[in-house]
Amino acid sequence: MTARYPHLYFWLRWFSLLLAAIVILLPALADNLSLFLALFLIIGLGIPHGATDHRIFHVLLQQKGGKPAMLGFYGAYLGLMLIYALMWWLSPGFSLLIFLVTSMYHFGQSNWNYLSLKVGFQVLLYLVYGAFVLFVPILAHFEAAQPIVESIIQRTLPQVPAQFLNGGIGLITIINLGSIILLWMKGKLTNQEVWAEVLNAFILLFLFVSTPLLLGFALYFSAWHALSSIQDQIAFFQSQKPGFRLKDYIKAVIPYTGLAIFGLLMMIWYSNSIQLDSTWGILFIFLSLVTLPHFLLIEMLYGVKQTNGAAWGARAFD
Repeated sequence: MTARYPHLYFWLRWFSLLLAAIVILLPALADNLSLFLALFLIIGLGIPHGATDHRIFHVLLQQKGGKPAMLGFYGAYLGLMLIYALMWWLSPGFSLLIFLVTSMYHFGQSNWNYLSLKVGFQVLLYLVYGAFVLFVPILAHFEAAQPIVESIIQRTLPQVPAQFLNGGIGLITIINLGSIILLWMKGKLTNQEVWAEVLNAFILLFLFVSTPLLLGFALYFSAWHALSSIQDQIAFFQSQKPGFRLKDYIKAVIPYTGLAIFGLLMMIWYSNSIQLDSTWGILFIFLSLVTLPHFLLIEMLYGVKQTNGAAWGARAFD
């Protein structure tokens, strides 16, 4: 991904370092603004990056089904969300596990989709990267993560000694860096790509450890992940319609983003909870509901790219 969008990652690196520096140098300011900034990033970029799923499906199957296929898409999309919501009600612990695994795969796929690998190794690579971006911030700020997770699964988590938390961060980081080196040794990455991926890993590690849990994760999810995914989506649309531009993407996401935000507010209202940890827990459950069908559709999208990757992959914002 870095190799395909160098300008985007250049600015993401500097912004991440700047944000981490502000948190370190001005902790009081960071405490007052971090929650609002995290919410702004998730609502402003994180949620919208999945608001074109209907359009992706329409393009993928535009010559194979027409309106009946689109009605089937909406039915399957909403049906899957409803089934998953029921699973959250019946078994929140198992549902959280599903969310973590699918998110790990989805984040890893977003970062490594420019590589063509054997399926087994590819899945493992995705999960390793996803574990890095998901669990490093959680382990680095376990005290902040614990009440949120407890509000989601309705159970009390055990206390974990600091040495285990730090050891987990080190182990996940080493495994992630090791996977990058292994890809280079197998000739899958150029020297430039290796340095870029290693640099990204260290910057993300610094960001996750230095910034509050929600702020660091929100910046990764909404900028590092969502912006690159948006560029992939725009590049895909451009391959089908050369005149497609960023403004067209924005027009497409506005109505569905509005519906998603309305649905989130209804979930918060229905829960009748004013506790901050519970509210963030509801937000993550909501993200899980929209992530599962989105993850499956993006898997289809990248499958098309693997088939004819030369057709799209340019820097869509250029």
